[in-house]
Amino acid sequence: MAFADQRKRKVLIVLLSLLQVLGAAAYGGKKKSKFLEAYPMVFKFLLFWWCVFVFAVMTVYIIDHLMYKRFGPAKVVWKAEHIFKGASREELWTYLANPSKWSESDHPVLQTADVSMVCDIKDPPSEKENEEEDLAAKEEKPFEHPKKVCQSIELGPLKKGHGMILRHKADSGPQAGRVFCVRECSQIEEPSDGPFVLIMRTVEGGLGYPFLENTEISEVEMFPSEDGTVRCKMTGMADVTSRIFRWWASLQKDSQESAVAFLQSIDQVAVRVRQKS
Repeated sequence: MAFADQRKRKVLIVLLSLLQVLGAAAYGGKKKSKFLEAYPMVFKFLLFWWCVFVFAVMTVYIIDHLMYKRFGPAKVVWKAEHIFKGASREELWTYLANPSKWSESDHPVLQTADVSMVCDIKDPPSEKENEEEDLAAKEEKPFEHPKKVCQSIELGPLKKGHGMILRHKADSGPQAGRVFCVRECSQIEEPSDGPFVLIMRTVEGGLGYPFLENTEISEVEMFPSEDGTVRCKMTGMADVTSRIFRWWASLQKDSQESAVAFLQSIDQVAVRVRQKS
């Protein structure tokens, strides 16, 4: 990694030096250069400002990279709270911690991804007999299978150590069936006199996943019922390498809005189920 970073810095330095030379050639000092003498002034004018633009973009990129090196990854943090009415805590908890009770037509997770449950999630062995063949297969169809070694199990209530593989929906085009992420349940508690707690950690990112692997952690707390209402709090955090990407992709805003929309969707699912029954 250090060697790759050094190569990137050297390439950037060379490109910046080249841009300075081209800018000076387009708008020379007292001694006019003959390098672009045959070109019209409009061309030199556009070339100069193009060099200024590229120089500015690369400067921002370098600063962003140096900030990552100096201060570490950028944080994305979100928080949401919701008050459920007319449903028991146990009923609402199934929509969060029991994938076997989820409905594809209603549940927000199944509406956006295909879900399969796994257990015994482990890192792959460091040495493989057919490493070249495995590498070729991954290059041919990247993200088709998770990198983690895990055992498939039937959908059921989440337990510590169990996880879910989220794949792009079958009707989502070229990315259909590719792994989006692998999430593992690191803690689940269902006490009778305290809040239900579910903590999920993303152990692998796939196609389209925006955060660094092993950095996204989400926690859901569902408190005991009071006067027919159930309060639910959801918090989460994750890391990204680029602060520019965090701003450009609106990760902070989108993550916050997604958390709020998720809890609202769970409320709507509970309402529809009660109406059907």
